[in-house]
Amino acid sequence: MLKNYLLITVRSLLKNKLYIFINIIGMAIAIACCIVAYFNYDFNVTFDHNHLNRGTIYRVNSVREFQKELTSFGVVPIALGNAISQNIADVDEVVRYGPNAGNFRIGEELFNTEYNDVDANFFTVFTFDFVEGSGDLSDKSKICISEELAIKYFGREKALGKPVTQMLDSGRTREFTVAGVFKQPPTNSSFASVAYMRYENAFLGNDPEYNENSWRYRNTTFVQIKNQSRLAAVESQLLPYTENNNKIREDFIIKKFELDPLEGMGVRDSYSERPGTWTREGSPIAAVVGIGMMGIFVLLIACFNLTNTAVAISSRRLKEIGIRKVMGSSRKHLIFQFIGETTLICTVALLLGIVIGEYVLVPAFNELWPEIKLIPHYFDRPNFLMFIVGTLLFTSLLAGSYPAFYISRFQPISILKGKLRFGGTNIFTRVLLWLQFGISLTAIVCSFAFTDNAKYQREFDLGFDKSGLVFTYVNGRSEYETYRNALAANPDIIAIAGSEHHLYSSSFNDPIKHEDKEIEVDILNVGDDYLKTVGLTLKEGRDFEKDSETDRKESVIITEGLAKKLGLKNAIGSKVTWMDTVQYYVVGVVQDIYNRGLWDQMEPVMLRYGGKDDVTHILVKASTSNLISVNQFMEQSWKELFPNRMYVGRYMDEEMIEANTVNNNIVVMFVFLGTIALMLSATGLFTMVSLNIIKKMKEIGVRKVLGASVGNISKVINKEFVIILILASVLGSFLGWWMSGMLMSSIWDYYRTVTAISLLTSSLILFTVCALSIGYKIYSTVRVNPANVLREE
Repeated sequence: MLKNYLLITVRSLLKNKLYIFINIIGMAIAIACCIVAYFNYDFNVTFDHNHLNRGTIYRVNSVREFQKELTSFGVVPIALGNAISQNIADVDEVVRYGPNAGNFRIGEELFNTEYNDVDANFFTVFTFDFVEGSGDLSDKSKICISEELAIKYFGREKALGKPVTQMLDSGRTREFTVAGVFKQPPTNSSFASVAYMRYENAFLGNDPEYNENSWRYRNTTFVQIKNQSRLAAVESQLLPYTENNNKIREDFIIKKFELDPLEGMGVRDSYSERPGTWTREGSPIAAVVGIGMMGIFVLLIACFNLTNTAVAISSRRLKEIGIRKVMGSSRKHLIFQFIGETTLICTVALLLGIVIGEYVLVPAFNELWPEIKLIPHYFDRPNFLMFIVGTLLFTSLLAGSYPAFYISRFQPISILKGKLRFGGTNIFTRVLLWLQFGISLTAIVCSFAFTDNAKYQREFDLGFDKSGLVFTYVNGRSEYETYRNALAANPDIIAIAGSEHHLYSSSFNDPIKHEDKEIEVDILNVGDDYLKTVGLTLKEGRDFEKDSETDRKESVIITEGLAKKLGLKNAIGSKVTWMDTVQYYVVGVVQDIYNRGLWDQMEPVMLRYGGKDDVTHILVKASTSNLISVNQFMEQSWKELFPNRMYVGRYMDEEMIEANTVNNNIVVMFVFLGTIALMLSATGLFTMVSLNIIKKMKEIGVRKVLGASVGNISKVINKEFVIILILASVLGSFLGWWMSGMLMSSIWDYYRTVTAISLLTSSLILFTVCALSIGYKIYSTVRVNPANVLREE
């Protein structure tokens, strides 16, 4: 019997090769999209699963209280690590962790890289795969580097035991020896650094207050607690140490310390946008949900398409069905036959979809998002096999159930006497078509929404000149003056300024008071001509006076937003208090500055006139057309003056470049998904129109005999489909508006929502594609000779 079923299935499919081929390709692409969505979801679910001890590792968070609101930070005072090691016996291991960066020399190669300061037990607590040596950091002169770094600078030679020189300020150096070479962890690991060295090395700088007993400075601290029943006891033992912090940092009052499990930590940090996190975060929730939803939507369209095709094919097999029923075939046998045929189609599509996902879509996704590397895994975990089996059952039953149960109930007498007329549309097929085009329009609307948003964000006024500025880092006034004098020889440079802090580079956040109001602000200590060089717009008052000690001690410039939050109608001359005792007077008000770009809510900013010798940044302004050549000149001059240190120049518009990249990548994704969905939907419409024409052929013939025009006949054929498309436009516009808004709000705080023009343009594209897909079919139908139609009837 199974052989007979299989033979009938193959013959039926071969008779409709074109329709079946189109459906297999469409279903395969849809399944490939779902596979990418699954691996994207799995990327977050398995975050930090590479660490074998993940179930016993916790990050210690600070829960800060400010104006009766509690906020969890991913950092704690540095001194807390030693306090835990010495006084809390329930904690098995303590690991301090802090990000850093510096200039290094290997052989003749000078390079700048980020690295992390960690305790000696870091590689014991966390799991890394070493290809050379081990994670032995017992000696402060040892360093562990990644395999990529070793290959880049040591080539084919073994890196183990080789020297690495760190270039410090004022020509000083520090020598290290490679103690181990590790494979770079997967991108869904909290640790992304290419090098690790002992934490004690961080205390060898010029600031004596920065030491391992400091309650003022922060780091990330991890603890390992093997006895899970003692977690509450550890948190209670941590509570008294809040007082050590609160005595030193009255501006940063900690209510308690909490233990945050490593497993899922990166994803929670991303979802909650937790401040003070120095480890890698997971994908934003909207990116996971958005891609997953679109994958499911495209799969639904492919299933609906296969349903309509199955109905169309079955309409040609009515005599076969009637004869099989007369010969004794039961309804359940016919249901088994039809669902089996659909399952075979879905199985072939599934196998092809895995190939498309593996070799096309997953690499394309990784190319779009370098910070997310999806690694396909098929047989090493049962979850994927369950997903694949579930997808096969879902598609087979969803696409095959309706035609199987609907057609198998026909009576053989009606079929064989020719009384049954099967074709046309019904409420079920109309709903399927409506959903198909509604989903397709959703992706098109999202494409236009992110395209418009990219333009909006490129032109967004951040409150400073983001397109004509480049900056780099210097050590003190003497180095600044030396470098400035060399740069002054370039006529393309419009202005040069030095500053301790700078937008998007460094600042600090502290509360300030005015009368009974207290708010937190971003504070920047700036130098002479900072406002003019950066392009800040002075709305009221004046700039700082050069070399004015009064301005250094008493004056500040604030943003309009800060003045508004403090309730200052006449801000000039108003008094603000910092750290409860230091009083300043407002001498100027500048246009609002988006110091955190478009990603986060704008914070109020206060500028102070920094100390004369406190210069860590040099800022260079030039015309946009000359900026690249000016940056090259800066690099050349740097190499001549400071040959032992890397030049690290940054353009101020890098923030906008990143936002534009995100926009463009999402546009590419939705254009692809929208195109696939629209092609599948257009194929489904073609099938539906064909079915409807079969039902109305006699009516069309009679109308032609009675003198009906081409337009009149086209109206008869198209009327219900036009109504369906109009309703689909309403559905797709709403879903597109909602989905694009959800995605944008999860990424940025400042963005443009869908415009009316985008909605109208998307709907116009939908109607145009539909007209092109069915135009020839309708044209050939209305041109048919009515005599041929009526004679057949």
